[in-house]
Amino acid sequence: MHRLLPVLLLAAWLGLLLPQACRAEQPLPTSVCDVLKNPAAYNHKLIQVSGLVSRGFEDFSLSDAKCGAEGDGIWLELGGAKGSQVMYCCGVSADAERGRPLAVEGIETTLVQNGIFDRFQRLTLLSKGYGRVRVSLIGRYFSGKEEALPKGSRWMGYGHMGFYTLLVIQEILVAEPVETAADKDGRAKAWRPSRQ
Repeated sequence: MHRLLPVLLLAAWLGLLLPQACRAEQPLPTSVCDVLKNPAAYNHKLIQVSGLVSRGFEDFSLSDAKCGAEGDGIWLELGGAKGSQVMYCCGVSADAERGRPLAVEGIETTLVQNGIFDRFQRLTLLSKGYGRVRVSLIGRYFSGKEEALPKGSRWMGYGHMGFYTLLVIQEILVAEPVETAADKDGRAKAWRPSRQ
């Protein structure tokens, strides 16, 4: 009996620790609109959202037309060592690879690179114009700071001219092409799923 006691204690201790160690962080399902309405509530959280991605010169953003005046959207960046290949401001590299995983505010990020990610890359990395795709994705969100501006306050600190909050993409779950009607500045007026 004395020999079994240490083994039983070790088994009980491992039984308490292993479930916590093996449990990966689960993403919080939300919407682009909810994140834009309350950025501080999602700061540093792993979230799952759906929306329209636009990617091109000075633009790599996630938006949802349902949000109305809640802002222009959320700036995107790829996690891990994969670069976004988007030129947008002030000496930020548009390289395809970073050399080491992206860390934001001390949090190192990852990126799942699979067939869905490859499809996302093909649909959004265009040699001219803006690639647009309807997505569902998982990413780590960074709210930036709330700044007072002449027309009210805005959460910002990332992306083009620092006017956005940030979502670092860690996994693309769905990537579907969309057809767009572009307005004068190249942004989408409307989208509808393609028939491909």
